[in-house]
Amino acid sequence: MKHIGIVVPSFHIPSETFVVTEINALVNAGHKVSVLTFENLNKCINLNCSVRIIVIKKSTQSAINAALQRPLIALKSSLVARRFTSISVLSLMGYGLNIAEIILKHQISHIHCHFMHAPLAYSIIASKLAGVSVSSIGHGHDVYVNDSDLKLKLSLCDFSVAVCEDMAIKLRKYSAGKIQLLHCGIDLSVFNNKPSRLSESVKLLFVGRLIEKKGLQFLLPAIKKLTKKYSISLDVVGDGPLMNDLKYMCEQLRIDNDVKFLGSKSPVWLSKNTSHYSALVAPFCISENGDRDTGPVVLKEAMASGIPVLTTELMGAKEIVNDAVGFKCEPSSIEGLEKILAKFCELTPYERHEKGLNAKEVVAKDFNANTQAKKLSNWVQNL
Repeated sequence: MKHIGIVVPSFHIPSETFVVTEINALVNAGHKVSVLTFENLNKCINLNCSVRIIVIKKSTQSAINAALQRPLIALKSSLVARRFTSISVLSLMGYGLNIAEIILKHQISHIHCHFMHAPLAYSIIASKLAGVSVSSIGHGHDVYVNDSDLKLKLSLCDFSVAVCEDMAIKLRKYSAGKIQLLHCGIDLSVFNNKPSRLSESVKLLFVGRLIEKKGLQFLLPAIKKLTKKYSISLDVVGDGPLMNDLKYMCEQLRIDNDVKFLGSKSPVWLSKNTSHYSALVAPFCISENGDRDTGPVVLKEAMASGIPVLTTELMGAKEIVNDAVGFKCEPSSIEGLEKILAKFCELTPYERHEKGLNAKEVVAKDFNANTQAKKLSNWVQNL
């Protein structure tokens, strides 16, 4: 089995659970895996103990030495680097040569890069220098906002992964490289609680960064309209730049007693507590700069915990959620959110419970991380 190097800009970021889940699943599939990152932030307690974390450094002397050892390959790679318009050749070759040294030193045979930003460009150059295959996976901002040289990157990868159908369609329009569809999987050994809430009152959970594309600015007014008729509350898990604005909105709407901001919580907290809620609500929308969630893992984590999900018909959410497991409405719509929330409140506790059980079955069948990792493993092995 090939030794796979997973490239991520920073490691680990608690909200990017999909990276750690994929790494562990690849180890389960039989691969040796190393993480190559530009910034080692903190220890990840959930990471398989066999995984080595290697920090990428831009060492000029090391890069020069590497170029002198393989001058012809370095020259050919520099010609590839010149095709990029958003990053200088000097930067591409500097990082590329150093990543190539890591690849050769640790005998890595394939590079898989999360996010299609600048680190993917560095990884492509490194793969050419070291003579290994390279693949990439898009997540959102890197495809819909900061998409510099995206067509070139796709053409230079052995394959690229889209995490939802809409993204796959967009990437295939570039007519560059091989595009594979692979939904992010969930570690079912972590999110395995059974639904535990059977109550007339509706206790909702939101999990995510407090930023525009998460859509809380549309959810809070919708909740305001429902509090007089239904016993409904919301716990907000997460932090971000809109925290104070959202708290102020709650005060202005006079729902500050119904909405609690709990701050950031660990994946362990989520795995233990999600099942205690009536449903997860995820009002995704497209932000002003075009950013959006693509294949939201939080929906699958909630479903794996056995609770229904209430979300919008945006990107991968519409592939994950159907009426058997929850409800959807159009993005950026207070009225739409109000309708699906009211519809959910009208369900009996048993009907809500049944949707949660359905959700758990869907995740086990379609979004098991080990199953998804085997697909990725096959693509890598067959290169």
